[in-house]
Amino acid sequence: MGQRTEKDEVAGEKIRRLYLLMREQWFVAGRSQLIESGFQSSQITSWRRSGRLVPVLQGVYSYGRDIETREAAWKAALVFGGGGSALMGVSACEAWGIVRSTQRIPQRIEVGRPSRKPASPVGVSPALKGTRFRFCSRQLLATDVVSRNGLEVVTPSLALIDLAETASEKEVRFAFLEACRLRLVGSSEVDFCFRRAVGRRGATTFKSLLASWVPELARTRSVLEGLFLLAWAESGHPMPLVNVKLLGFEVDMYWPGFEIVLELDGAAFHDDPLSRARDRTKSEQLELSGRSVLRAGFHEVESRPHEVVSMVIRAMEQKR
Repeated sequence: MGQRTEKDEVAGEKIRRLYLLMREQWFVAGRSQLIESGFQSSQITSWRRSGRLVPVLQGVYSYGRDIETREAAWKAALVFGGGGSALMGVSACEAWGIVRSTQRIPQRIEVGRPSRKPASPVGVSPALKGTRFRFCSRQLLATDVVSRNGLEVVTPSLALIDLAETASEKEVRFAFLEACRLRLVGSSEVDFCFRRAVGRRGATTFKSLLASWVPELARTRSVLEGLFLLAWAESGHPMPLVNVKLLGFEVDMYWPGFEIVLELDGAAFHDDPLSRARDRTKSEQLELSGRSVLRAGFHEVESRPHEVVSMVIRAMEQKR
């Protein structure tokens, strides 16, 4: 086995520098960034030919292999967008966990950037060829963008405003409730959204949702509970306590002045035999203590929320 030459050591040191640089940004970097970091254009070309740098977008490379995670895909889009770029819309919502996605590589990536020139680049690697990129002109303030997991992302409030422009009313409602559940949106964020949504497409529908906000949304454990609270707030009746303990059981909604409990049965937590048996035991114990226990499922709350509200109101009237 031959000894390493000085040339080999220099090459190895360059590779180490390249690795350390790209490791800090999801193993993605742009050609201009590499040149600014001291790498020669000829060296970049050589690494491309050898497969050490894999082109994923025009002028953007992944280290050693194609894009494998959504974070790397997002980073590639941000690098392509240039300075001042940030994930927006559905991409920002996914980054915050407001919108759930099972896709390993996003099919759509949205980026806001200072450039006035819109762009819709095409992925040049197999992983990104199926991804649609949307770059929009956005003059973002310093307070509009945060770094999350090494990615520049607009705030949850701005992400929702962007989402309202293109998503369905149902998708926006679910994303808003999830943001409330995660405590990413509170009273100050609601006020902010009212101001920043002026003149934006989808603002009318989104503002009606904002107007329904109540502090209890921060105590929810599911979108189902949030859907009920939005409908209940319109009734003008006293707000319930949300997810509180009674007799050692946690109940979804509780009106102490009426001794009424409402349990909201989402399939994810109530659809197996053990959960149903536990629910029966809970209801029996609460009813033995003199409380009324009402139940409603996801389909009822989503499609006929006012019927569920009326059911609770009737129970209140019977308690008077």
